Amino acid sequence: MRITFLGVPAAAAQDGAVRGLASRHDVEFLAGPDPAALRTLDADVLVTADPGHVPAVCALAPARTLTVHRAPGPGRPPPPGAPELDALVVPAEADRAAYEAELGPAAPRIAVVPDGAHAADRWHALLTELAALRADEPRRQRDRADRAAFHRAALAPGLPSRTPPPHPVPPAAELRRWEEAVRAGGSGAARLVRAAGQVAEVRDDLLAADAYAANLRLAADALEAADVPYILLREAPDADDLRDGAADGAPAAGTAPRHRLAVDAGLRSRTCRALAGAYPGQAVYVAPRHSDAPALPAELLTAAGEPPALRVHRPYLTSGRTLRYGPEHGCDIEFWHRPHRGGAYAAPCAPTALGVTLPSLTPTAVLYVDDRAFPTLREFVTEPRPPAEAVYTSTGPALRYSLRSLAMFAPWIGHTYVVAETPPPWLDTDRPGLTVVDRRHPLDGLSAHVLPLADDVFLGRALHARRRTGPLHVDSAGGHEPRRLDRLFAGRDTDVFCLCLDGKLPRGVQAFLEGYFPVPSPYERAGARREGVRA
Repeated sequence: MRITFLGVPAAAAQDGAVRGLASRHDVEFLAGPDPAALRTLDADVLVTADPGHVPAVCALAPARTLTVHRAPGPGRPPPPGAPELDALVVPAEADRAAYEAELGPAAPRIAVVPDGAHAADRWHALLTELAALRADEPRRQRDRADRAAFHRAALAPGLPSRTPPPHPVPPAAELRRWEEAVRAGGSGAARLVRAAGQVAEVRDDLLAADAYAANLRLAADALEAADVPYILLREAPDADDLRDGAADGAPAAGTAPRHRLAVDAGLRSRTCRALAGAYPGQAVYVAPRHSDAPALPAELLTAAGEPPALRVHRPYLTSGRTLRYGPEHGCDIEFWHRPHRGGAYAAPCAPTALGVTLPSLTPTAVLYVDDRAFPTLREFVTEPRPPAEAVYTSTGPALRYSLRSLAMFAPWIGHTYVVAETPPPWLDTDRPGLTVVDRRHPLDGLSAHVLPLADDVFLGRALHARRRTGPLHVDSAGGHEPRRLDRLFAGRDTDVFCLCLDGKLPRGVQAFLEGYFPVPSPYERAGARREGVRA
């Protein structure tokens, strides 16, 4: 092992620890943090005793070189840039406790090596332990970047924030001309209307998962057409339900994950040009993330500004205007950067299933979304979640709309059981994923995650797959007045509504449910959409 001591004169070879290491390893001395010398350093381990040298060591030393700081004496504070080191060596146990308390999760490996007869042996053991990290170099770089990111976040409240350049917004006259041209030209056979300040396509056949997948295809198609390399990210399994909703000023809207694509930050301008050229004359919008700038038509997008991510979406609206898929269902294109040459990529927004860093943006596997393969990292290809099932214990005239709410707001349900002696004629009993069970027969072989429902129970908002345990916010409508139902459902702050219909479905309530849940569930027989629906 080749060890370089930085800023330590050769006379220090008389130091017991240095002398002991020199008897086992190839030891050399570097006078100071010369940038050229650090960049071309050919050493396995670089040891510094001057806290002022640590930032230069972390920024300039080759990625393969293990970096260690040796505290020059007891009672010294951690050096600046300590989280990006591979190890800290302190002379006493009290110093280790102080370092751990100050750095917290950002602390690297901290070893206690007091001066004495066995100092060289302890140094040798530490260096042997650190050398084992190089067997998994991507993980070592990722852990170092994670520590640095945590440390920066902890210090962020006390640091002046850098204001990125504003994202340019075209003049209002140009936006009006674009909108008029798009609505006049149409988009094939699609019907276009204006909703929430954007041109939306009228669709009555899209569930939330379909909107997410459609926007993923929009973003991926634009990148692939312009040869911009990307990978599909995977969410952390314990991500909050609101995800980045707090930054949006709106709650998370999805029952399926909002898809995220990672692109090297050096390709930001190229990505903007790709989006601008991919959808001329089409109602496709792009919004800079974590910014107050509005969503712009993709056709009018420019490369100015430095957004950490762009969200791509096509607005959709049902014909009854009761359901709108907007930017909250869009696909994010994130611009990942490497703080250090050869190091890991740092997350510009939220963590992924691998944390706040990625070892590489070069795809090593594929993930399938709606039968289409997208490039990703092998580490993102994990085992699927345990299955979840829904069981309907009663079947009345409102079952159709309860199934629609289930498909709309909980598409992660793997199988649905309907307990009924005679299923309704519109129900496609041969559809995969649906089983009709006679009341006299027990339900065997259910999974550990079961959602019990009834025909007059409806999901009111998106339920994520991770919300399989814990109480739900349930509200009873208590009455059959459509106006009252509209006020309750429009709030979107209740997980489950129970209408207490007692086997009856008044005309006004059915009309309201037909308008609120217009998209057929997968279990409705073809051609039976309007069957039994009263105007």
